[in-house]
Amino acid sequence: MDPDSAHRAGDDQFRLAALSGFVSLLSASRGYAELLTAMSKESVQALQASSVSLSIWERDRGVMRTLVNVGELGPEEAERPVDEVYALASYPLLERITLRGVGYVQTIGEPGGDEGVDQVLRREGKQSCLGVPVQFEGRVWGELWATRTSSRAPFGADDLAFAGLVAAQVGAGIGQAEHLARVERLAYTDDLTGLANRRAFEDRLDAALHAFETSGAPVGVIVVDVNGLKRINDKHGHVAGDSALLNFAAELSAAASAVPESLAARLGGDEFCVLTIGSRSDVVETLAEDVCRRAGHVLEEGVACGVATTDEVGLGGITPARLLRAADAAQYRAKRSGLREPVVAGRQPHWPALAEQDEDPTDRRYFRGRGSLDQGQLLDALVQALDAADDFDPLARLEVVAQLVAANVDAACWWVSELEPGGRFVVPRKSDIRRRPGAASDSYFAPEPDSYPVDDYPATFAAMSGLSVVVDVHDPRSDPAETSLLMLAGMSEMVMCGGIDGAEHRWLVEILGDELSSPIRPYSSALRAGIALALHR
Repeated sequence: MDPDSAHRAGDDQFRLAALSGFVSLLSASRGYAELLTAMSKESVQALQASSVSLSIWERDRGVMRTLVNVGELGPEEAERPVDEVYALASYPLLERITLRGVGYVQTIGEPGGDEGVDQVLRREGKQSCLGVPVQFEGRVWGELWATRTSSRAPFGADDLAFAGLVAAQVGAGIGQAEHLARVERLAYTDDLTGLANRRAFEDRLDAALHAFETSGAPVGVIVVDVNGLKRINDKHGHVAGDSALLNFAAELSAAASAVPESLAARLGGDEFCVLTIGSRSDVVETLAEDVCRRAGHVLEEGVACGVATTDEVGLGGITPARLLRAADAAQYRAKRSGLREPVVAGRQPHWPALAEQDEDPTDRRYFRGRGSLDQGQLLDALVQALDAADDFDPLARLEVVAQLVAANVDAACWWVSELEPGGRFVVPRKSDIRRRPGAASDSYFAPEPDSYPVDDYPATFAAMSGLSVVVDVHDPRSDPAETSLLMLAGMSEMVMCGGIDGAEHRWLVEILGDELSSPIRPYSSALRAGIALALHR
């Protein structure tokens, strides 16, 4: 074999291996921008180029806009340029690519060359270049542009022909990247409104609170519930209901767009949300007021709106679930009170008068989130913990139960109290105040609270007799005396249960939740079972 033939055979083997490199790129799952960069880098190797650029043809602007530059970049080149564009009217060779789909090779100073391309080569310190069209879905998508410095041989006709094969692989990659981008948009977009969906919102909230922990950038959540959607659907049909949601979504998006680093989302059904990052609490509250005002223009009954911010809530260890529950609880207060302006979590509760509540409390939509364990898992944990407690000390064993249940639902506080045989006064024995709401009275959270007459609290005596009692400030069926205490303390819900030990002492365990707690009611059965195990070893 003569030297030229051997050289050509070597080139063919190199180029075949280079094309196989694209196959491995396309077999990997990558995001759009990552795949473009990876293909550009692979093109540098395949074409033995100094640099490669991928540009997209923006037909409406009549320009080629560069998306990525890789390799030996010139002084004015950036790997991901912000606005590097080339007008087709100024570069005849670009028109040749876009309108005719034909590539080109050019070396600086050659007769009949494109003067604009020569200027770009000189500016970037390169000697020669080639450009080939990248096809996608049967049309020219953009251009693959490769350069070489004077230390390498200028591009020739063979290089141009091979570049066409490289561009075909890039086009296949563009197709995969576009498909991935569409899938990603579907995964993070609400089908009806086009807003971000719950998944997108939760992912962004997780990232925002991580940044809050490291940089202190405040985070705000606005939870919005469309009033009267069911009545719209029942009266006018679901098409009218969808139209109402679309109209409100447009207003919500417009309001959120006025605040930098904000995201409008639909969580599902009639629930919407706005996430703000880096905005002070007063800015978030103003945004919520604007949302309520805009909603009044497109919805007959407006919206109920709750706000929670890391500034206002002001507690360490804020988690996504806590912040969202706080905003949801504030929204619920606004809804039950019939308010058309936002309610802000962390401020004096706007509890409605019980007589004004005409909703069935059994239909109450609990604050978003749940405990870390389900009932079965919690009961298993209680059994294991009580088995490990060797000494039969009712108070110590009930403390184990209270701690586990409270930790599971992120309760604000818990108490274990005792009523001696024949006694009339309930005496608190153990407690743990995990959070002290701003609305609470000092006497309620005293380190050693006074005993209280059991006769004044029939629900307490019922709980001490083995029943499970749930007190909810929104539920008119709850014991008024217990409800008053909860409202005084700034709490929203309490579950209490107890029993009688072998010495005829009555015991009571109270688990209290605030706006940051998960719903406690679902765990009342596990609490009751745990207390029974603690008292009857």
